[in-house]
Amino acid sequence: MSSQRRPASHEDGVPESVPAEASATDGPATPDSAATATPARFRTRARRRRRPYQPDAAVTVLWERTEQENRRFATRFAGQLLLIGAGLGIFLTIFLGVDQGAFSLSWWGFMGSCALAAIWGLIYILLRGPAPDPVLRATPAASALLITTTMALNHSNATDGMLLLTWPVLFAAYLLPRRTAYWTLAIVVACLTVVLEEGTGPGRFAAWVEITASVALTLVVILQVRSQADRLKKVLAQQARTDPLTGLGNRRAFDESLEREVARHRRTRAPLSLLTVDVDHFKQINDTWGHSAGDDTLAALGDLLPRLVRAGDLVGRIGGEEFGVVMPDCPHAQALARADNLRAQVSAVSHTWDHHVTVSVGVATLPDSAATMTELVIAADMALYAAKESGRDRISAAPTL
Repeated sequence: MSSQRRPASHEDGVPESVPAEASATDGPATPDSAATATPARFRTRARRRRRPYQPDAAVTVLWERTEQENRRFATRFAGQLLLIGAGLGIFLTIFLGVDQGAFSLSWWGFMGSCALAAIWGLIYILLRGPAPDPVLRATPAASALLITTTMALNHSNATDGMLLLTWPVLFAAYLLPRRTAYWTLAIVVACLTVVLEEGTGPGRFAAWVEITASVALTLVVILQVRSQADRLKKVLAQQARTDPLTGLGNRRAFDESLEREVARHRRTRAPLSLLTVDVDHFKQINDTWGHSAGDDTLAALGDLLPRLVRAGDLVGRIGGEEFGVVMPDCPHAQALARADNLRAQVSAVSHTWDHHVTVSVGVATLPDSAATMTELVIAADMALYAAKESGRDRISAAPTL
């Protein structure tokens, strides 16, 4: 919002503001004392000159989309593995044959299992969305059981099935939850044991030990790498929502909270107030004492502002020297009183800082000042402009509808 700010003028029809002196002597601000009604034609003209508010996509929504995409990728990848396994099985069965000979019962058993795996894989690939979560989690175990049943019924060489049984474990370790991966490993080890008992090839026990140990170690390594990657994603997601200078939520986090509270207002019809807080003459601090002094001032405000609002309110840094406060279940009159208290407290406390500052505050409320989220943001912003135009260190209320 602050990056799009333009100088306001009385001709634009912005609401009048409350001088600091008046608020200090007349008691808490009220809708009547905080703002005077502005003709609707002026409000309409002022709003038309502003760029419409477009909130950033919520991080939580993006995260949900990412999880959905991961499941879709896992579904397609499982289908591809099933097709590759089916193709490999058909190739080996046709060109290498089975011990009982071509077109024997064992031969048809292998071909039938490969055809079933191919159909299964095609279904996964052709799905428009991801497979249901329980089905996707059961896929590695089900494929291991299919491989084991085929190998056991045909008394095939043990090492053939053992190598194929490593695929479900690797798939589960990379793409499925940790618990599912461990269950898949246990089922695969059991399947390897069955193949060992039913197989006829030499060196079965040595192959069982080597493959089981290798698969288990690979599973542990993959899960450790995934755990580190998940922690990194959480840290990056938190950093994407936090302003590094003040420690407050940044514009993205603020937009998330505001959008969520507006949705709750629509359900409950509870009043929702929005404060826009701007540091007065902040450029002079940067120009006179340097940007480090400006950063120290913003950091101090980032520590002070959350202590001046209620526990359920959210404070965020939404611009260079501009802060926002979302106040759920806060009527318009109460929001004005709290805004004026915030303004007075900032002025009083900052006397102990290296550089004294004051703030101007714009106040708007759903449903008194606006009907939608976009109108609420614009109304609070225009009220802030009025406070700036009227001399700063004061609050200003958006006109009621």
